[in-house]
Amino acid sequence: MIIQTEVHARAGFLGNPSDMYDGKVISFLIRDFSAQVQIWESPKLSFRLHAVHDQAEFANLAEFTRAVRRHGFYGMQRLVFAAAWRFAEYARERRLELRPGNFTLEYDTTIPRQSGLGGSSAIIIAVLKSLLRFHGIQRIGPAQLAELALSVEIRDLGITAGLQDRAVQSFGQLVYMDFPRGKKASYETLDSRLLPDFGLAYLAEEHFGTLESGLVHSSVRARWEQGDPEVRRVMRELARSAEQGRRALERGDRKALARLMNRNHELRVRLFGEALGAHNLELVEIARSLGLAAKLPGSSGAALILLDDADDRALAEAYQQKGYRYQRIEVF
Repeated sequence: MIIQTEVHARAGFLGNPSDMYDGKVISFLIRDFSAQVQIWESPKLSFRLHAVHDQAEFANLAEFTRAVRRHGFYGMQRLVFAAAWRFAEYARERRLELRPGNFTLEYDTTIPRQSGLGGSSAIIIAVLKSLLRFHGIQRIGPAQLAELALSVEIRDLGITAGLQDRAVQSFGQLVYMDFPRGKKASYETLDSRLLPDFGLAYLAEEHFGTLESGLVHSSVRARWEQGDPEVRRVMRELARSAEQGRRALERGDRKALARLMNRNHELRVRLFGEALGAHNLELVEIARSLGLAAKLPGSSGAALILLDDADDRALAEAYQQKGYRYQRIEVF
């Protein structure tokens, strides 16, 4: 029997990136993009690496450099291996009884690379969920799964990350999240039918490798830990935008949501400035120049756009002219 698992891309709607700074956020899933894992019993334990994302043979040096720019030096293999390793450690530490047979695991993903849409966490959670199902382990809820997935990135891969991506992908629906200092995170699932229509603009392949968001976030994190009053004030306001956004969703106030999205972006620019990267700033500004609210839904690489009732062909053309990709998305 083949076990199939799918985990979708996520978009930070309001409040991000305060989730890593004792804040509050609202996030949802994008049905158009996902990571998929298949696992089945086999004589030997085997990981089938992806022909594109883990490519090891190339026609020439130019193809090699394009692959590295798109997938990095280690591709997706490190995510799959780290997730499987952390699962094994989790089971050992808790003395869980595992199925005696071996397995073969393979994966695929349609989540755009370097888009800040939770592509790495989607693969990790898909692997973890597949292994849990394969071994018949049901005693782990979505909040625990999110924490387990986060430990893969922090403990095993050395990646600075927060619970936002992993929580919404583990719960599998629209979530309001609260991360109070010194207390356990709390999650409230919301009805995704409250969400308005969105478009998504994101980088094309030729833009990859131009961003250094990790360095930028490290600087802000250092300022936060030093008690920088400006960082603290901005993070508090970002958290309030999530609170206000939840109320605006419940009353169907599209104008308030547009105002909060734009303010969310302005606050982020205030902290990170041009270091966010010219492409990220332009992705947002193209939509705003057409009178639409827009913001970054993740660390970099994409813009989330609140659509009005008008035809969005002009928006699509504006992005196409600049070499970016655009599509209307389905949320859940």
